[in-house]
Amino acid sequence: MSSKRIYNIFFNLHTVSGIVISVALYVIFIAGAFSLFKEEIHDWENDVVGERVSRREIDYDRVLNCLDEEFSLKGRDLQVNLTGNDNSIKVYFSGRKDTTDINTNNYYIVDTQTLNLKTYENDYSLGEFLYRLHFFHQIPYVGIYIAGLITLFMLFALGSGLVVHWKKIISNFYTFQPKQKLNRIWSSAHTALGVLGFPFQIVIGVTGAYFCLNFLVLAPALALYEGDQNKLMEDLLPAKRYVKWEKASQESIPSFNSFITESCQIWKNFEPTNFYIKNYAGSNSEYIVSGNIYEDNIFNAKGRVSLSVIDNKLTIDKNPFQTNFIEDFQSITAKLHFASFGGISIKLVYFLLSLITCFVIISGVLLWVEARNKKNISLEKRIYTTNVGHVYTAICLSILPVTAASFIFVKFLPKNIIDKTIPIYLFFFITWFLMSFYLRYKRDHYFTNRLCLLLTSIFGFLIPLCFVVTSKSEFSFVYNSHSINLINALWLFISLLSLLIYIKINPEIKKQSSYYKLPIQKLNFKKNQDQDQILTNLLPMQTKNIFLWLTAAILWIIHHMYGLFNIYYVDSLMIEGSDGTVPVIHHIYRILFEGTCLLFAILSIQITKKGFLLTAFVWASLAALYNLYHLITAVIFESDNISEIFMLLLMMLVSCFLVNNYYVLLFKNK
Repeated sequence: MSSKRIYNIFFNLHTVSGIVISVALYVIFIAGAFSLFKEEIHDWENDVVGERVSRREIDYDRVLNCLDEEFSLKGRDLQVNLTGNDNSIKVYFSGRKDTTDINTNNYYIVDTQTLNLKTYENDYSLGEFLYRLHFFHQIPYVGIYIAGLITLFMLFALGSGLVVHWKKIISNFYTFQPKQKLNRIWSSAHTALGVLGFPFQIVIGVTGAYFCLNFLVLAPALALYEGDQNKLMEDLLPAKRYVKWEKASQESIPSFNSFITESCQIWKNFEPTNFYIKNYAGSNSEYIVSGNIYEDNIFNAKGRVSLSVIDNKLTIDKNPFQTNFIEDFQSITAKLHFASFGGISIKLVYFLLSLITCFVIISGVLLWVEARNKKNISLEKRIYTTNVGHVYTAICLSILPVTAASFIFVKFLPKNIIDKTIPIYLFFFITWFLMSFYLRYKRDHYFTNRLCLLLTSIFGFLIPLCFVVTSKSEFSFVYNSHSINLINALWLFISLLSLLIYIKINPEIKKQSSYYKLPIQKLNFKKNQDQDQILTNLLPMQTKNIFLWLTAAILWIIHHMYGLFNIYYVDSLMIEGSDGTVPVIHHIYRILFEGTCLLFAILSIQITKKGFLLTAFVWASLAALYNLYHLITAVIFESDNISEIFMLLLMMLVSCFLVNNYYVLLFKNK
């Protein structure tokens, strides 16, 4: 087989594999970049300031006594995560083994200073959301496996890309000139930055695939253990091994504070990260603490100490200075993937490399789109490529301004919300969908790029100001919290970078696109599609809009009449203090919503002027935004009012149809 043939095979493999996974991979890396600062985002969101108490100095006995009084810990297994930048710890305790009456699992976040308890949903933050978006946890059951398969495809794309660009790596790296032709810019940038990020991408791909698809490792390993799953898990995760309950202890419960103090004195600079209690208050109870040696010249030194209540003997289960292949492999893999080594500087490097990877992904998509817009390619294929390109860029580029807007949104959420997952999910995904939908039908890469950069810059500059407003603190560039300072500085950097790129992108660069030199005439794609057909289709569209406006009016009337529900079940017939006169503002409110819908329905029968269509389009868009706001607030504050939420969903659907129809009439039928 000739070298040219081999090159073409790898080139096609690289292109196809890259295009198939590009959107999902972009989301994985952009979400992963921010999830590196998951704890910092949580602290910024919750205004956590002050010094963090050392994990050695926490009064664990006080915390355990509090939990025991609240939940009765006897017969339970406890797992406690001590990581985090604030003074809280994460406690998971299993169902009780000593009885069949209480057998529930519980997870709480405990403030070690105030002993306040929070559930996972109440303590949920945007950082946690982005962390789980990183491996598609929002897709039930299969999300993590989809992320794992995508990382495998990424490794395949990296390998084939290295073969394709091998001969041009050095030349493209040193000859990168931003003032070249557009396709040359994308090609050089894709290769040069791909080379810089290649080692990072390989590490992230291998470790990510291991975490998401570890069943591929465990399945053959289980065969080596002759199907004994418990034995396999004991070797992989010794601290989480199951210990059978025997009976309640007649002795007093040993002090956990003393156990931690003793354990930390065994090795210098040993810092606990997790601890486990097996069979709390049982005769065969056991304490286990895991931690790391934190020294500048040590990359991985994980140690583990246990205490058996039966003989009160302290045992070193894992010496941090002795290698255990299975445990150390998992520890090193986690450190490499989550940048949990080298402090904040390594996380910042990972963050920049993740953003560079996102640029490599989107530049590869744009290269593919530009390369397939040629005269020798059929119009059908060119249109298909163009549509795919618009969808990809709309979804990918919109996620950064949506993330910035989400930071502002979470700062204004009430602190006492029982379940924060619902508003965060609704705001992020609905905003992302609407923005992607708008940019998709705008069909302009140049416009999409500039708008996303501008919005990112604006929202990013507002994020530090939002912190000042919501925390009611004086404006300052430095606060008594490295987490708050880091998040504010990070968004200021992103905003300045976005603004600089926005300013540098001038309209002249649009003329370098192949679509400017060789535009696609979509109206000529079908021979029968001409201006006469577009005009004849105008009447059905008008009819649709008339019915939609009437439907919107009826829905508003029904929505307002749902107030009768409160008359029947909650309120008295007349508002307290009312004298029988309806306030003028209430009349105006009904006219704005019900009246304007009926007005536009009547006018649509007779008027088809562009000015009227534009006015209707703007009003429908404003109504859609208001309906979205109303829907979100109803879900957050009136989640039990199912009928109202259903009517708001219908109004939102009608608004979207109206916006789309007027958009088609105004901008597509030219």
